Amino acid sequence: MSLATDIRTFNRFELKYLLHWRTAKEFIRALEGYIYPDPHNDDEHGYPIYSLYCDSRGFSLFWEKIEGLKFRRKVRFRRYGNDQDVFLEIKQRVDRTLQKRRVRWPLDQVVQTFCSGSGLNGGAQELDPVAAEILFLWNHYSLEPRMAISYRRRAFFAAFESDLRITFDTRVQYHARDLDIVRPFETGKYLIGPEVVLMEVKFNERVPLWLCKIICKFGLELVRLSKYCSAVDREFFRGQLT
Repeated sequence: MSLATDIRTFNRFELKYLLHWRTAKEFIRALEGYIYPDPHNDDEHGYPIYSLYCDSRGFSLFWEKIEGLKFRRKVRFRRYGNDQDVFLEIKQRVDRTLQKRRVRWPLDQVVQTFCSGSGLNGGAQELDPVAAEILFLWNHYSLEPRMAISYRRRAFFAAFESDLRITFDTRVQYHARDLDIVRPFETGKYLIGPEVVLMEVKFNERVPLWLCKIICKFGLELVRLSKYCSAVDREFFRGQLT
């Protein structure tokens, strides 16, 4: 039986902004009438996300980003809260376009295949295309877990634009040594200050005029921020590269 379940592909653009938490609250109020909350939001703080990023010993995938390759990839395992399933994800960029492909696996299968060293039961021919590519990259780059990142996400969908999603990430922390997909770290180092919110605007074609006007009203400025690359830079390269 194939391990492939819930395969999803996204082609997206992303715009990122850093806001003080008070400004983020005002910004969300300004969006009223244009958005509705993601049903996964537990409360005003959203829902927890834990990502385990994989790279080579020499950080090959990290350096692809730093060197500005037009085609580059990241491999990560993502869990939402205490969910016993894990999303295996390839996040790749082709010039300015971001593509995310992912497949859902049971937690114990991820541990067995990628974390315990026991490998895959059965042949690679049983895998869906996403998992098969991750397995190829795993072997080609000698990947292993290299950085864990956790945060809480409050997400919204646009009421009139089906492709638009706005997210607000808080308590963004990382850990370079506690790299367990089963038991996420409890306390890490802050990637951005605890009072700062990372807002991401995700869309397929264009940002609607109403959102452009609200962004301009608040005087927000675009930032270039990769959670994974910024965490690696801070932990291993003294923050000199990003």
